[in-house]
Amino acid sequence: MDDKTYMTELVREELEEELRTIEQVKKPRVSRLLGSIGDEIEQEDQADEDIQEDMELLVRREAEIRDMLAVAEIVRKPVSNQVVAMGSTVAVDDDGTRRTYTLVGSVGEDPERGWITNESPIASALLGKRVGDSVAVVAPDGRRVVTVAAID
Repeated sequence: MDDKTYMTELVREELEEELRTIEQVKKPRVSRLLGSIGDEIEQEDQADEDIQEDMELLVRREAEIRDMLAVAEIVRKPVSNQVVAMGSTVAVDDDGTRRTYTLVGSVGEDPERGWITNESPIASALLGKRVGDSVAVVAPDGRRVVTVAAID
């Protein structure tokens, strides 16, 4: 079994920044709130429970990020733009629409930014392809054919 978590350098940097923010900003802020509540609010008070829940969420996210980074295999941006690989940014023609995707590893998917995991149907189909290649993509919304227009 492969214990590695594949991610691009950019995703690693963003996770490290999120971890620093949790450790240096968010947890200290929530900790101060918990300390300032003290005896002012009864233990059963909803505000106190919400703040405690916020701290639990931060601790879980911090542990999650640490676990991911501990087993991270960093995928560097490919030197060549001849073939689609993890870390590539690829433009495809999809039924007359140009779409751009960046193939991040198994961590870091962000569809709003065009970041897709290498495990997604479209990324899996694009890996190893060259400009001009057409591939069939079987996705939840059906089968379609996309053509590689550019690789960066």
